[in-house]
Amino acid sequence: MSEFNNEIWFVGAEMSPLVKAGGLGDVMGSLPKVLLKAGMNVRVVIPYYKNIISKNFIDIKRVYPAGQVNFGEIPFEFGIKTGFAMGDIPLVLIEQNHFFNREDVYGSHGGVCAYKDNLWRYAMLAHGTAYAMRALGIPLVVHTHDWSGGIVPAVIRQAFGDKKVYINGPAEGIFNGKLSRSASAKGLRPAIAFTIHNLGYQGVYGIDDFYDIGLDFRYNSSAAYEHFGTFNSLKGGIKLSDIVTTVSPTYADEITAPEFGFGLDGELKNLRDDGRLKGILNGIDLDYWNPAVDRFISYNLNLKAGRYSLKDYGEWEKFKFNNKKALFSQISLPLKTGKNGKVLPLIGVVSRLTEEKGINEFLDALFNWNDFPFQVAILGSGKDYIERKANYLSEIFKDKVFTQTGKYDEALSHKIYAAADIFVMPSKFEPCGLSQMIAMRYGCVIAAGDTGGLHDTVSDIMDSGVKNPSGILIKHTNPDGIAWALNELYNRYISDGAEWRNLVVNSADKHFGWDDSAKVYESLYYDIIK
Repeated sequence: MSEFNNEIWFVGAEMSPLVKAGGLGDVMGSLPKVLLKAGMNVRVVIPYYKNIISKNFIDIKRVYPAGQVNFGEIPFEFGIKTGFAMGDIPLVLIEQNHFFNREDVYGSHGGVCAYKDNLWRYAMLAHGTAYAMRALGIPLVVHTHDWSGGIVPAVIRQAFGDKKVYINGPAEGIFNGKLSRSASAKGLRPAIAFTIHNLGYQGVYGIDDFYDIGLDFRYNSSAAYEHFGTFNSLKGGIKLSDIVTTVSPTYADEITAPEFGFGLDGELKNLRDDGRLKGILNGIDLDYWNPAVDRFISYNLNLKAGRYSLKDYGEWEKFKFNNKKALFSQISLPLKTGKNGKVLPLIGVVSRLTEEKGINEFLDALFNWNDFPFQVAILGSGKDYIERKANYLSEIFKDKVFTQTGKYDEALSHKIYAAADIFVMPSKFEPCGLSQMIAMRYGCVIAAGDTGGLHDTVSDIMDSGVKNPSGILIKHTNPDGIAWALNELYNRYISDGAEWRNLVVNSADKHFGWDDSAKVYESLYYDIIK
């Protein structure tokens, strides 16, 4: 029998604020932090991206002897370093300069132009994780994420066996204390939880590539990574894990149908029917995303976090106006007013600029508008043609539109959230979405596609049965549908009546912290080791 530590290891390609390309980084940085505060024993395992990780956030305590893995006939050495991130989060870094000493995480333009060797890079993460377990002790649970973590379940089984750990005795509280004789761990390998953050990215490669990433031949099968003659990292990850989660309840339902299943809907429907697919809503770090103390913005909210009411609207109005003035001064955009003298509403966009985000249709909606009554701030990177279209819009409407494309800018994102009146996410599908949660915390009214986590978090003003609406859900995310939604919100903004004020206060009053979801994950971890 294996010797286990009562730990949960998070394994992934990102961890905010050390390294971030998308929502995965936010989850890897915030969920372990909340679990640690609850007294649970947690470690985070990520690659050591030397050109990305800020040394200010890392305290390396120990360096371990090098390990080695053969990819085909080529041996690769790798290192293991342990320490702490942000002061108190136990961290394991997998160091391999050939694979991880890069300018970007997945590739340029937000990963749209992916590195050709990404399969090998994240196979290295998986083998390094197993090696670290031999050095540090085997955790009870490994929680791995997305296609980049999809090879982890196979490597764990290959290294430690297929027999899953179980607790012989009461399991409750075991992650907060020590393994005892009355609750001893039996088995060979950790239990494996796998989270799908975006089914649209599956890590699909040629089947011949399978033989170059250090896996046993038995994993080249339809019960693991083989998928219609290809190697599919995400498919193997979900097939070889004990439980699979998605990042919102609605998305867990959507991906079992062909429209959103991306060829894996059958596998996922079977998981759901077996009780092994669960939707758990992501949260955000309420300490980091806090308009009252945010160090990136020029004017902090003069209200304590808590329940807001209409009497607080005046402070929110000052917060928005002052941050809008500061942002416009930085980006050289004039503060324009409409015919009635009221400052034009600012639309904020912080997004990957790819087809599924609906930004192309959003830009078309503005191009088609004779004289759109908004100012717009866009921050994002992605497909070249969408970046070019966004930049062209700002060239035509120099006094109304600002765009910054090509690379994510953390400080600018905070400033846009703080200044925007309306935040746009016209996604065609959205597994969870964190931007709308952040935007609502900063008092933005949301215009979003009616899908996935957007459906779960935005209360639609057009639904008469909804209490405390916070925005509008767009049923048809084409240019006409987006223009209709923006016009509906503009009419409410320009009237300056109680309806707009309620929207702002309702939006700010929503709290999407991790506490509730963390309790669900804690229960899930106990379930898979019983």
